[in-house]
Amino acid sequence: MSGVLTRVRKHVANGTLRPLELALADWCLRHGGCEMTTLGLVLASQAVAEGHSCLVLPENGPALPGEAPECDVTAFVDALRASALAGDGTDATPLVLEGNRLYLQRYWRYERSLAARLRNMLAAPPDDIDLAPFDKDAGLFDGGWVASGEPNWQAVAAAVALRHRLTVISGGPGTGKTYTVLRLVHLLLEAAQGRGEPPPTIRLAAPTGKAAARMMESMLRGLEGLPDGERLREHLPEKATTLHRLLGIGRGTVLPRFDEAHPLAADVVIVDEASMIDLPLMAKLTAALPEHGRLMLLGDRYQLASVESGSVLAELCSAAGLNDFTSAQHQALAPLLPAAPSDAAEHLPMADHVVTLQTSHRFTAQSAIGRLAAAVNDGDADAAFAVTNEGDAAVQLVSAPDVDELVAELAAQFLALHDANDPHEALATLDGVRLLTATRVGPFGAEAMNRRVFEQLADRLGLDRARTWYHGRPVIVLRNDYRAGLFNGDTGVCLADSEEQLRVWFRTEDGLQMLLPSAVPAHESAYAMTVHKSQGSEFERVWLLLPPADNPVLSRELLYTGITRARAQVRLLGAEAVLRGSLTRVTRRDSGLAQRLRG
Repeated sequence: MSGVLTRVRKHVANGTLRPLELALADWCLRHGGCEMTTLGLVLASQAVAEGHSCLVLPENGPALPGEAPECDVTAFVDALRASALAGDGTDATPLVLEGNRLYLQRYWRYERSLAARLRNMLAAPPDDIDLAPFDKDAGLFDGGWVASGEPNWQAVAAAVALRHRLTVISGGPGTGKTYTVLRLVHLLLEAAQGRGEPPPTIRLAAPTGKAAARMMESMLRGLEGLPDGERLREHLPEKATTLHRLLGIGRGTVLPRFDEAHPLAADVVIVDEASMIDLPLMAKLTAALPEHGRLMLLGDRYQLASVESGSVLAELCSAAGLNDFTSAQHQALAPLLPAAPSDAAEHLPMADHVVTLQTSHRFTAQSAIGRLAAAVNDGDADAAFAVTNEGDAAVQLVSAPDVDELVAELAAQFLALHDANDPHEALATLDGVRLLTATRVGPFGAEAMNRRVFEQLADRLGLDRARTWYHGRPVIVLRNDYRAGLFNGDTGVCLADSEEQLRVWFRTEDGLQMLLPSAVPAHESAYAMTVHKSQGSEFERVWLLLPPADNPVLSRELLYTGITRARAQVRLLGAEAVLRGSLTRVTRRDSGLAQRLRG
């Protein structure tokens, strides 16, 4: 038996590799692959599982987890180049070797396709725009061209989106992304009317049903503050939709109904929570855009990347700098950008297409949560602990959490769910407080905390601990189910109706949706959830529980994402050493996208 295959089998048994890697290794050897090609296929698959688009060849040579390198990198590359199962992409080989990056064929195609579509959009000449509507006398943007002596970044973002086919608007919670988009829609309608053209067809989308529903709620609330809100409402779609539904990706297939040959019927596509979009989905989205279509991605560049492969939004933002526009953009938007452009000899490829909003209106830069989030972003542990030591009720640090006390307190918070009868009331209660964990498994993970909270509630309420479904149970969906209309991350509450029949209620892109418990797709209880699962959500209060010792999953992005899920209060539960270690770790996703954008 192959030595690599034997060792891969052992790694699968102890959980350091997945059964998929074992199946790939077996397939490779049965189809003529050598030991090195088999190792390459296993490691490339493992890299995708860890969120990378590819495997960057290690300088000291390839190695299975925890093992010594198999050979030096030169011998590894020579073996791959000699293999019929690896190539440069011109043939349909399982592996593609490009420079020092080794790809699974599918992900090489996704990355290459996405980069080509983005470069095409970047190459489109910018439109000339009228800046009169941005003046303070027009009343469209608070403060007009310049607010409080600084650029009005919301106005800048709208102007940039008018100029270009591709725009990324990045901002943390409360920085006004929805505010900006609604005013942009107003300007697009006015521009079309001025040209004597019909209003543009606009599509709104987000990665999950929950995020799509929240996007539409925000849009409708924002319309109330606009003098022509009713007219805008007529030209907005009735609802935001999931990207899967927008692209026509249905149950049992990853192939979209809309693609390059069958583009979307849309002039403008606006996508919220773009940090959650993985490489394959972003490639499919850009492929489905019509040639003239505008794409606007809204998200937070500092949040965790998607659970799946790639970190597309972060890469696009890093390929732009921080509001570092070219002299041509400064000239076109001179009243909005009073400061001189940087003297960089060559700007990054996305420089004119990414605007980072600067001011949060949910929690100001002076608020405790805002300052804590900024300190975490900067990796400044001393500044972060200074905020937690101020005694502000909005930010609390419990450096030695008693898990028994935490479980009891959390159970007390969720007792209200068991008194709720109205689904709107129950779902609002569920969003009042949430325990977020860094890990899924382990004594401080979401699975263990969910089990312990339920056991505490069962004892208080006299429930049978063996029961799966009961009145007041919160659940989170773990995989997409197109037939049920639910997506990974959607949360719901089980309630008994007037006849004591249990029903599970979800807030989706279509509004409230009710299912029988037996029809709910793969799920688990949601008293606690991982920070990854919390993306796209907001809670009144967040309790963020960290493991007792440092863990590779901990990072600045994880802390920042957890902290910024809170509207009013954050409670950090973890040792100071663990928090400090987390701030030294920045998430890195290997990819060739940035290099491809440079051509």
